[in-house]
Amino acid sequence: MRPHLVRERILVVEDNVVVRRLISARLRRSGFTVREAQDGAEALDIFHHEPSPVVVTDLGMPRLGGMELLAALRRADPPPEVIVLTGTHAQDARAAVQALRLGAHDYIVKDAEAVGTVPLAVERALEKWHLREENLRLLGELRRLSLTDGLTGVGNRRAFDEALRQELARASRQGSPLALVLLDLDHFKRVNDAFGHRAGDAVLVSFAARLRSLVREGDRLFRYGGEEFVVLLAGSDEPSACTLAWRIVRATAARPLAAGHQRLNVTCSAGISTRLPGDDANGEALVTRADEALYEAKTQGRNRVGALRALPAAEALAAGPPLAREAC
Repeated sequence: MRPHLVRERILVVEDNVVVRRLISARLRRSGFTVREAQDGAEALDIFHHEPSPVVVTDLGMPRLGGMELLAALRRADPPPEVIVLTGTHAQDARAAVQALRLGAHDYIVKDAEAVGTVPLAVERALEKWHLREENLRLLGELRRLSLTDGLTGVGNRRAFDEALRQELARASRQGSPLALVLLDLDHFKRVNDAFGHRAGDAVLVSFAARLRSLVREGDRLFRYGGEEFVVLLAGSDEPSACTLAWRIVRATAARPLAAGHQRLNVTCSAGISTRLPGDDANGEALVTRADEALYEAKTQGRNRVGALRALPAAEALAAGPPLAREAC
């Protein structure tokens, strides 16, 4: 027995006490931890509190039989590997085949010789279970990496596109607001030209870290491309987006960003937009308006926030300094 299998918990389900204890004893001698149940109903209760990667179960039992137990276990997350125990009659063999079709890992005939192979069957089932879980973990990690910007660690453009579609669909169903803040570091090319691309990368990493500290819980941050970042604000209206955008702009200008062994004074500009009833499902119009608002902020001097739709006077006064009131 390989060391990583020694303390695995195995659930043995059998209404025949003699058979159940015989199988459990063989498994314990092979180094497994064993829980026992006398029928499917008891097994489900045990599994709910102490999930097992492998379940060895009889098919014919009172209250809840093996087939019903198998079906219930297949709905677990993660599901265990199930080994069924059968009798020697033809109908038992047919039942075993049906169990395999329903997702059982293997079946073992209940006779003296076959019962001795249970530990080996369990070990193989465990190997399959661990392999399946590792594959799922790796697939999850690959998906995470495919949605993460390799430099800054925030979501990438693909992640943003997916999130935007999801949030637009939710906002449309619920009739809730949705806002977007598009951010761009001002004169970033000068940083690369004067200090090199490694310093530029360090500034992007530092800027992303600052954005993480400034966005609110529930806001979602992404690198849109190059020196552009975007914040998706579910459930937020234009004043809320404007308030956040100005907080980011001011905080960026107030403290230099780290660039290796030096710190550089950098500013950023922002453009905001909110969902409108006629917006397309993929968010292209929403992003276009934010981009146009960002361009407006750039043309008016940078280090400010732009919005295509002006706020009412009282809201604009609360949102930013006089410099901002024309746009946001």
